[in-house]
Amino acid sequence: MEDVRPDRSFMKELKTLDRRLSVKFNGANFVVTYDRGYGDPVNVLRVKRDDGGFRQPDRRDLELLKKGDLASGDSMNKRLDKLAYASYELREKIRKTHSENIKNMTKDDKHFLMNKIGKVSGQGKPRPAFRQVPYKAKNAVAA
Repeated sequence: MEDVRPDRSFMKELKTLDRRLSVKFNGANFVVTYDRGYGDPVNVLRVKRDDGGFRQPDRRDLELLKKGDLASGDSMNKRLDKLAYASYELREKIRKTHSENIKNMTKDDKHFLMNKIGKVSGQGKPRPAFRQVPYKAKNAVAA
């Protein structure tokens, strides 16, 4: 197999993004790696087509890496505001789910409690939880 290398202009732009980023070919795809300074480099991004096939790394991959870069882009306040809003939305969703669960549990418990109170107070047979449909047999003779 011949030596497969990424485009030189891509490598130049990648190195301007961060000196520790590099690209290697794993036999099927290019993989962008990050050198941590100790141990083996860490895989950051696998470059592939939508169907998973081979393609050369290009501008799309650089933009994707820039979006994931916490050192550039939005200011710290904007990022913290986004995180705070996402946390608020999550808390509101959980609160709404809990209140709906409690509401649904009380619907079921209402009938249970009414039956227990009826038994304790001696009112006879407890009421059914739902309206009962009278059953008539097909071959029943009217008396």
